[in-house]
Amino acid sequence: MSPSRRAAILLIVFLGAAAVLAACDPLASRRSPGERLYREHCAKCHGIDGSGNTPAYMGNPYADLTDSNWKYGDNQGAIASTIEKGIFGQMPPFPQLSDEEVDDLARYVLGLRGTAR
Repeated sequence: MSPSRRAAILLIVFLGAAAVLAACDPLASRRSPGERLYREHCAKCHGIDGSGNTPAYMGNPYADLTDSNWKYGDNQGAIASTIEKGIFGQMPPFPQLSDEEVDDLARYVLGLRGTAR
């Protein structure tokens, strides 16, 4: 088998595995509702681990949800309000989420800091 054919086969296998794993993500039963919502709506900007270490927000201290440097409040009510209303020019609002989803997401975000209240 030629090296280019072998590389093509490996690429196809890799892409297939990635597609299967991506499709299974919403079905992961061990994830809480808040974590599933976070991964769907927040991880792109805040990072899977909440560190804010993403290309768009690297260096923005308020994108890091794992520390105690929270500009718009660090309690569940303030976080829920931020999720619902967004922050002009910094974070979009998520009005499509139900109150229960907002609460689940806010609890999960608090847990990223490691000091959920």
